[in-house]
Amino acid sequence: MFQEASFRYFYDIAHPASGMARERNTSGNTVTSGGTGFGIMALLVGIERGFITRQQGIERMIKILNFLETADRFHGVWPHWINGNTGDVIPFSEKDNGGDLVETAFLVQGLLAARQYFDQPTVGEQDIVQTITELWESVEWDWYRKNGGNYLYWHWSPNYGWDMNMQVKGPNEAAIIYLLAIASPTHGVPASLWHDG
Repeated sequence: MFQEASFRYFYDIAHPASGMARERNTSGNTVTSGGTGFGIMALLVGIERGFITRQQGIERMIKILNFLETADRFHGVWPHWINGNTGDVIPFSEKDNGGDLVETAFLVQGLLAARQYFDQPTVGEQDIVQTITELWESVEWDWYRKNGGNYLYWHWSPNYGWDMNMQVKGPNEAAIIYLLAIASPTHGVPASLWHDG
């Protein structure tokens, strides 16, 4: 019952146009990139538990991916909040109107789980795999080193640059960011950043 109720939040309350997870059930058009990463993983569990069919999961994934391909990105990194109808960034705070590396890592983590899961030789599933690969490979983790430094930085804005100046470090949500950045086949960072960050 709890598993299905959790799944239903991400499936039933998702934004109707984008398929993305809403920030809250009362958030209207405000969807969240990181929450959508969790929602994608919930989608896979929902298929496995029989809450929805595999075909329903495929259709939802395609809707999400079509939205992500055209939504605002900043050096390949999605913002924390996005308008679920337009794909435009919704500022999270005054200077946080650009890329959010933490939220993007949560999203990419879900996308990579889906890329692994949808492994059938059908057109729909192969399209999902190809689109996820393209999105994953376009995230510029190396840009978020802030001029080649020893840390990754949480935010970058086209209006405020690095003004928020928040290094990602510590034994918390930083781990997934550094692992993904090190593993990137196109915009990787040196493994030494794991020790610094």
